Amino acid sequence: MFDMNEIKKKKAKRILIQIPEGLKTKVLDFAKELEKNSIEVFISCDPCYGACDLKDREAKQLNCDLLLHIGHADFGLKTEIPVVYQEYFIDFDFIPLLKRNLNRLKDFKNIGLITTIQFTKQLNNVKNFFEKNKKTIFIGKGPNYSGQILGCDASAAKSIENRVDCFLFLGSGKFHPLGIKTNKPVFHLNIEKNKLEKIDSKDNIKRGMLLQKARNCKTFGLLVSTKRGQLKLNKIENIKKILKEKKKNVFLLVMDDITPEKIMGLDIDCLVNCACPRLLDDHRSFKKPILPLEDVKFL
Repeated sequence: MFDMNEIKKKKAKRILIQIPEGLKTKVLDFAKELEKNSIEVFISCDPCYGACDLKDREAKQLNCDLLLHIGHADFGLKTEIPVVYQEYFIDFDFIPLLKRNLNRLKDFKNIGLITTIQFTKQLNNVKNFFEKNKKTIFIGKGPNYSGQILGCDASAAKSIENRVDCFLFLGSGKFHPLGIKTNKPVFHLNIEKNKLEKIDSKDNIKRGMLLQKARNCKTFGLLVSTKRGQLKLNKIENIKKILKEKKKNVFLLVMDDITPEKIMGLDIDCLVNCACPRLLDDHRSFKKPILPLEDVKFL
């Protein structure tokens, strides 16, 4: 559940709940618990990609006293109304699944463990299991917890990359393990499919090929997100200036949730991602080159 004491300290009477997709099955229970305490509850049904993606403006429009953001840790953003961050931990026993798949990791002695915030409390149990099976385990420092990675922050993996033979991601969904850009093998202990999977390196973007295609493009669209933690106005202006100097046509495409459907009909040759860096993992669905903003200088 969540810490009702922290919410009571704020003396909030009207709250907007924001929750990631993976926890939406729990949100009605959360709302009921708040309503038992005489709090009026609104539930945000928009996708939530992290603490960079706060709905505090929407909460203010609804005359809420508080935004309850469940599932992520504080990203350090200034907000228009108070925000209570409720980290959500899941008590899942990975050991039975590891026992069934241990043989598939027999060629790897040094293993780096990574996960999302929900499973960080399980890492020590997994570490102990591997050490009993003659493996050497490394857990890097994450944004808030050891071993934790975000969609836009894989520093917990990068910090130990030179010490491991492979990485093992514990959790659900490919979104987070795909964010680890490395030459080392990455395995995913998928609790939804109940099996161990290897992340295909083909899913990583071939930046050189995209850059080559982009050099021949004339009209560029800069993908700009209005999400508070993804809006980089200074960088956007700089990217626009660089492209103009290269005699390119440049348009600023602004939206909250960036999807291919929203730019259909626009005669754009190439896109530059000025929003969440993980948008690049979905480049195929846009059906045109998407460059990370740091690559524009190489055009």
